Amino acid sequence: MSADKTTYAEFLIRRLHSLTGLAPLAVFLGFHLFANSYSTKSGGAFNSIVDSLRGMPYLPFIEWGLLLSPFIFHMVAGVWIIVTGQPNILRQNRPRNWAYVAQRVTAIVVFVFIIYHVVTMKYVYLDSTPMDYYEILRAKFATPWIYWWYVIGIGCAAFHLANGLCTFCMTWGITVTRQSQRLTAAALAAAGMILFAIGLTALNGFTHG
Repeated sequence: MSADKTTYAEFLIRRLHSLTGLAPLAVFLGFHLFANSYSTKSGGAFNSIVDSLRGMPYLPFIEWGLLLSPFIFHMVAGVWIIVTGQPNILRQNRPRNWAYVAQRVTAIVVFVFIIYHVVTMKYVYLDSTPMDYYEILRAKFATPWIYWWYVIGIGCAAFHLANGLCTFCMTWGITVTRQSQRLTAAALAAAGMILFAIGLTALNGFTHG
């Protein structure tokens, strides 16, 4: 009885972890990088979109109810999955096994990166209004280690999302055959590279503006 409850609890945690990775976090990441791409248009365009987002009604509910709470759960459950996981790349040197390890490595990097990003953006750089967000971030990304830290963070986030969606499709029975899994993996790898390119373009909008 106890073992059954433990097994069901683990199953439920993994399913909720999978769902919170898909929505709203995947949707938010894509939207966030798209919104940041206004940096390529002009400082005024970027400042305008940030002011619009920060002026949204019910913003605390959106941040905590729809974004931060699912992220915290996904993060905590992810740590548990990493600790209890058993990689077998030494016994079975296959691409999906390497992807399994890479998923957990990028999870750790993204974990640190998002905490850094949220804390510095919310409480250090953008802690008052009105302000010239574009020029503040342009000065921030002029520091080489910060720029490259964001390149690494965006790259790891793009891979983690793309590979996570691939695993989601297999876990939830969307891709059952080996061919469908290969095609989905290829399509999502391309989507991950596109997402990384969008993020990198947005980042470079602050350095080349």
